[in-house]
Amino acid sequence: MRRAFLLLLVILLSVSCMEQKTYRIGVSQCSADDWREKMNDEINREIMFHPGASVEIRSADDSNEKQISDIQYFVDNGFDIIICAPNEADAITPIINKAYGKGMPIIIFDRNINSEAFTAYHGVDNVGIGAEAARYARTFFKHREHIKALEIEGRRGSTPARDRHTGFADEARRGGVVDIVASGVGNWNADDATRVADSLLTLHPDIDIIYAHNDRMAIGCRKVTQRHKRPDIKIIGIDAAPEIGIKAVLDSVIDVTFLYPTEGYSLVRTAMKILRGEPYERVSMTPASPAVDHTNAEIMLMQNNALKEETDKIKILNTQVDEYWQQHSAQTMLFYSLGVILLLAILTIFVVLRAYWQRRQHQETLEHQNVLLQTERDKQKQLYEQLAEATQSKLTFFTNVSHDFRTPLTLIAEPVEQLAQADNLTRQQTVMVSMARKNIMILRRLINQILDFRKYENGKLTLNATESPLGAMLREWAEAFMPLARKRDIKLTAEIDDGEAETVSVDVEKMERVFFNLVSNAFKFTHDNGSITVRYKAERNALTLSVADDGIGMTEEDKEHIFDRFFQVDKVRPQGSGIGLSLVKAFVELHGGTITVDSNPGKGSVFTVSMPVSHVAVTHEAAAETASDRDFTAEIETIATAADDGGEVPGEKPLLLVIDDNDDIRLLMKELMGDEYTVLTAANGREGLAMATRHVPDLIVCDVMMPVMDGMECCRRIKQEVTTCHIPVLMLTACSQDEQQTEGYESGADAYVAKPFNMTLMKAQCRSLIENRRLIRDVYNVAMPQQTATAAAPPQQKKAENPLPQDINNEFYQRFLDILRRDIGKTDLTADSMAAQMGLGRSQFYRKIKALTNYSPVEIMRKYRLKVAREQLLRTERSVSEIAYATGFSSPAYFTKCYKDEYGETPTEVRERLA
Repeated sequence: MRRAFLLLLVILLSVSCMEQKTYRIGVSQCSADDWREKMNDEINREIMFHPGASVEIRSADDSNEKQISDIQYFVDNGFDIIICAPNEADAITPIINKAYGKGMPIIIFDRNINSEAFTAYHGVDNVGIGAEAARYARTFFKHREHIKALEIEGRRGSTPARDRHTGFADEARRGGVVDIVASGVGNWNADDATRVADSLLTLHPDIDIIYAHNDRMAIGCRKVTQRHKRPDIKIIGIDAAPEIGIKAVLDSVIDVTFLYPTEGYSLVRTAMKILRGEPYERVSMTPASPAVDHTNAEIMLMQNNALKEETDKIKILNTQVDEYWQQHSAQTMLFYSLGVILLLAILTIFVVLRAYWQRRQHQETLEHQNVLLQTERDKQKQLYEQLAEATQSKLTFFTNVSHDFRTPLTLIAEPVEQLAQADNLTRQQTVMVSMARKNIMILRRLINQILDFRKYENGKLTLNATESPLGAMLREWAEAFMPLARKRDIKLTAEIDDGEAETVSVDVEKMERVFFNLVSNAFKFTHDNGSITVRYKAERNALTLSVADDGIGMTEEDKEHIFDRFFQVDKVRPQGSGIGLSLVKAFVELHGGTITVDSNPGKGSVFTVSMPVSHVAVTHEAAAETASDRDFTAEIETIATAADDGGEVPGEKPLLLVIDDNDDIRLLMKELMGDEYTVLTAANGREGLAMATRHVPDLIVCDVMMPVMDGMECCRRIKQEVTTCHIPVLMLTACSQDEQQTEGYESGADAYVAKPFNMTLMKAQCRSLIENRRLIRDVYNVAMPQQTATAAAPPQQKKAENPLPQDINNEFYQRFLDILRRDIGKTDLTADSMAAQMGLGRSQFYRKIKALTNYSPVEIMRKYRLKVAREQLLRTERSVSEIAYATGFSSPAYFTKCYKDEYGETPTEVRERLA
C-alpha cells in the first residue's frame, strides 16, 4: 500500500511539473569585437522564438587557451550542442576533434578548422569579399594604370584572414592595376594595425590604398595617414558593423567597408534542426555583400537602429510573456497541489487506520514470540552452563594429566641422559639418543607452558620480582643461540644498551621465558643465511626490548590474532601449541608492560616489549644452572649426521624417497631404513616432487601436512607425471581420520601409516609395496612367441628364450616401443638417444624402464632387435647380412654372436635347418 501511495505521488508531481525539454546551446566566440556583439544580439534575439532552448555565450578574447577551456566547459557540463568560431585553426582543431569524437554536435562558423570533425559549417565567402575590395579599389583611381596598396592582415592562422588576402591578391593580379607593395599583421585590433601601418608607410610613402581586413584596423590606419599628412590615401575596411564600420564611413574616417554578414539567427535555427533531428544543410556559405560607402551608409545605419528598437520591444514582450507564464504555472501548481493534498489526506486516514490494525496484530505476534524467546533463552543458558562446566572439567582433567606427565617424563628423561653419556654407543645409537633427548626437552617445555597457561587462566600467575642486571642476562641468553645461528648461517646481532638502569626489578624466570620464546620464534620463521637482531635499551623510566628478523613475516589478519590463545600463523604446518606468545603477553603485562608486533609478508617481523622501570630491595642471585636455553633451542636445532642426499644415488639397493617437513622424522627414517634402502629425503612436497622426477625412486614415503606443497598435492602430481606414475606412495600422517585417508587414496596413495608408527611394521609395508609392484610387473611380462611349426627348436639349443615384455599397459612403455619399431634399422640408436627422444635424463630413463620391465633399456633394445631378426630369418628369403643391417646391428659378425648367445644357434644354422 505504501509503495502504491508513493508511486501515485510521484506521478502527480511529474504531471504538475512537466515542462518541454530544454536544450542547452554553448557559443564559443574567438573575440569580443563589435561584429561579434552584433552576432550575439542576433543569437539572443533568435533564441526568444525557441522556448525549449537556452544559450550561453563565452568569449575567448583572442586566446587559444581560453577558447580550449571554454569548449571543454561545454563538454563537461553536458551542453547539447556547441557553436564555435575558432580563434586559430591549428590550435583549436584538436579540442574540436575530441568533443566531436565523444558524440557532441559541433557547428563551426566564421572561421574554419583543419578537419571535417563538425556537424555543420556556416561561413561567408571571404575570398569573394577580398575580390570585391580589390575591384572597388580600382574605382578610386579609374584613369590610373598602376595603384600601390598596403594590406593589413588579420591574425596568422585565422582562416578569414587567409581567404580575404587570397581574394584580394588574386583579383589584383587579374586586373593588373592594383599592386600589393607590402603587408603586415594587425591581429584584428587597432593598436597592432596602427603600429604595423606606421612602419610600412614610413618604408613606402607613395602608397595609394590601405586594405585592412576589418574596420577597427582600418580606423587605426587612418590615424597613421593623418600623422603622415596623407589624407589622400584611400582606406578600405571589412565588417560594416553599425557602430564602428558604418559610422566610420559616415564620418569619412574610412572610405568604404564591406558587409560581413553575422547570420546569428541562422546559426540558432540550424542548431535547433540538428537537436530536433530535422533536415539541415551541412555546409552553407553566405555570398559576398556589396560595399558600404557614402551612398548607402546612412540608410543602413538607420535600418540597424530601427531593428534595435524592434528588438527591445520584442524583449519587453518576451519578459511579459514570461511573467504571465510564471503566473499560469504557479496557479497550475497550486491546483495540482490542492488535489495532491486532498488525496494525501484520504490516504493518510486510510494508512493510519490500517497501521492501527496491523499494530494490534503485530503486538500479539510479538508477545507470542517473546514467550518463545524466553523459553529458548532459558534453554541456551542451561546449555551454556553445562558447556562451561564440561569445559572446566576438561581443562581440569587436561591440567591434571599434564601434571601426571611429569613423572613418566622424568623417568624417561633420566635414563636417556644416562645413555647419552655412555661412550660405547654406535653412531646410529648416538643419533637415536640425541633425537630422544631433543624431543624430551620439547615435551617438557610444552608441559610447563600448559601448566603456566592454566595458572594464567585461573588468575594464579604471580610475579617474583628481584633487582637484576637485565642487560647482562640478555647478553648471556643471546649467546646461548650463537651455536644454532652459526649452524644455520644466520647473523644474530645483540645490541644491548644498559643506559642509566644497570639493574631493574624483573621476574628473571619469566623474562627469560619471554626472551627465549621471542628469539626461538624468530629462528623458526627465518630462512638460513638470514638475520636476527636483538635490541635492548634502558632509559630512566622505560625499558625497550625488540627482536627483529627478516623471515617470512605475517599478514594484517595474522597480526590481529597473534597474541590470542591457540592461534597459529602457519595453518599448513603449525609450529607449536599456539599459547607461547599468549604467555609472553601475560608475562609482559605482569610487569606492567606492553608487547606489539610490526610485520609484512616476506619482509620479516619485529616484536617490541616496553616496560616501566622499577626497583625492589631484593637482589637476584644467578642460578647455578638453567634449562631454559636448552628447552627452547632444542625445538629448532638439528641433529648433525654425515648423510648427504645430493648427487647420484650409488649402489643396487632399492631407492627410497622420504618427504617430511620434520627433520627428526627424516633422520629417523634414514637411520633405520638405511640398511635395506638407499634413502633420499626432502623437506616439502615441491622439493620431493623434484627429487622423485630426478631420481625415479622405487618407493616414496610422504607426510600429509607439509608447507609449500602438502602431501595430497604432491602425491597427485607424482601420479600424473609419466616419469613417476608407477612409483608406489606410502602416506605418513598424524591424523588417521577416514575422510583424510579417503582423500589420500583418491590422490593416488597406495597405503597409509599413522603416526606414531612401528618401524618393523613400516619396513614390512615398504617391502610389501615394492614386492607387489614387482609381481604386477611380472604378470605383464609376456614371453616371446615360439618358433613357427616349420622351424621347431633344435635339440642342441642351449637355453630357453628369455621373455620380452611387450604388452605392458603403460603409455610411457608404448612410446618407447613405438620409437624402437620406427628406428630399429639405425645403428646409432642407443639408450642415450632414446632417453633424449623420451624427454628424460639417462638415469631417469634407465630407472623408469627397469621399474616397468625388470630389464635395462639396452637389454630391451637388443632383445627386440633379435626378435625381429628371428622372424625375418624364419619368414623371408633375405640374407643374414641384410637382416643384420636392417635390425640395427653394426656388423653381421656381431649379429651372429648376439643371436647365438640368445637362441643357442647361429643364423646360418637356422637357415640350414629350414632348408
